[in-house]
This record gives sequence, C-alpha cells and structure tokens, in this order.
Amino acid sequence: MLAEERRFRITEILSRQRSVSAADLTAMLGVTAATIRRDLAELEQKGLLVRSHGGAVSKSSTTSFQPSYEVQGTLNPEEKKRIAAEAARLVLDGETIFLEGSTTVAEIVPHLQAYKRLTVVTNSPLILFQLYQFPGISVIATGGELRHDIFYLSGVWTQRALEEIRVDKAFMGISAVDPAYGISTASQAEATIKQAITRSAKVRVGLADHSKFGKQGFAFVGPLTDLQVVVTDDRTPKDLLKEIGEAGVKVIVAGSAGAGQSHPKKQRRTGKPGASRSGGKLV
Repeated sequence: MLAEERRFRITEILSRQRSVSAADLTAMLGVTAATIRRDLAELEQKGLLVRSHGGAVSKSSTTSFQPSYEVQGTLNPEEKKRIAAEAARLVLDGETIFLEGSTTVAEIVPHLQAYKRLTVVTNSPLILFQLYQFPGISVIATGGELRHDIFYLSGVWTQRALEEIRVDKAFMGISAVDPAYGISTASQAEATIKQAITRSAKVRVGLADHSKFGKQGFAFVGPLTDLQVVVTDDRTPKDLLKEIGEAGVKVIVAGSAGAGQSHPKKQRRTGKPGASRSGGKLV
C-alpha cells in the first residue's frame, strides 16, 4: 500500500470516529508501529490531526483532503469496474456524451469499443488516450489546464468549452454524496467544472462507490436533483439509497457479479431519460 493511500485511509478512519489508537491503525493497515508514527507525524504537519499518547485525534475537517489520481485508482477498483459496466449500458449509439476525468468514469471506456456512431467529449487525458484506438468513436477534448494531482483538465478554457456545447448524457464521478447536503468535492476548481458539466448535459449520471456516501466535501457542487441517475455498488447503505430515490433520482446498484461487456444500442425516441435495462438492480 502506498504511503499516500495509507494516510488517506487514516483520515477516513478519523472522520468516522474522531480518535484512534496507533495499535489499532497498525492492525487495520497491516504495517509496523514505526510506519504509523511517521504517517501520523506527516498528517499532523498538514493540520489534519493531533497526535496523542498512543494514537491520534482529528483536529479539523478532512473535507478538503483529496488523494492523487494514482491513489484514487487503487481504492475499491472492483466496485468501480462494476459501476462503470452498468453506467455504460445507459449509452446509446449515435449519442454525444461527456466523460469526466475520474477513475470510475474512465472504466466506462472499455465498454464502448463496439460503438460506431458515438461522440465523446472529455476533460481527461487518460480517456483521450484510451479512445484513440476506437475508430468508430469521434473524440473531442475540452482543453484547459492540466491538474497534475488529479490528472484532470480544468480552468477557464475548460469552462468556456463546456459553455459552448450540449451533450445527451454526462457521466461524472462523485467525490462526496450526502442526501441532505447534496454533491460536493474537495476542490473549488473541480466543483466549478462539475457545475459546468451539469449545465451542458440533458441527462446527468453520477458514478460513486459506497465509500463516497454520507460524506461532505469542501466545495459544494449542487443538490442531488442535479442528477437524474446515480450508479453505485451493493455495499452502499440502503437507507441512503432510499433517500436518494425519494428525492426523484434513479438509483442503479451494480451487483457483486461482473456485468459483462456492453453492446451498442440504437437511439430510442421513447422512454424516460436515464432509464436502464441493465443487469444491475434499479432502486
């Protein structure tokens, strides 16, 4: 486990229980006591906790803490793949879609290989690289400033590009979901881009694994009702999914078994936006 991932998990633990012993962290993370001491010292320097005798106490909110793109890719990878497989089933051949630069959304790309009349707009360098090998897909990059920490194009140029387009569906990664508060993220810059994506899309689909629910990030993105569909995994608490459904948002739960390769679907003229005939459970 990378040091950054380990430290991120320590902040997650402290956000839930406010204090933790070094002995418990050693057991939970499978590392030595010396490693935990170094991690706690590093997090204390960042102002995220205060070391106490034999452990640590949360000092401040972790809402503005965000792991790097590499670390995010290692968190719940199987859940992300299943979520992406279900989300890909919402794509219709002939549509123009937006794929946001998130590790979960990037997992949609392998399921698009058979599409012949699809247009994809993205602010992700990784997704751009993945799509070049699919000749049947037209690919458009937003442009913008590369954020090295999250491998994401953002800034004024990205916002301007998003203001000038209209897409059928946007697939967005969700950093934090709280039914009462709404959708949020760790960075104001990222929140601004997500808001622009929301305005550019007829149908908005949010992808989030179970670890993103019941949390609030530093920067507010918008209410849950900005999304028509939320796709998650079967470890997400059912009470939270019920609240989201009662708000009028469709919830698709990807089961524990793999959903398989997605096949292109022809454009439909009828039916509700965001409706799914996937193998996942519709809540």
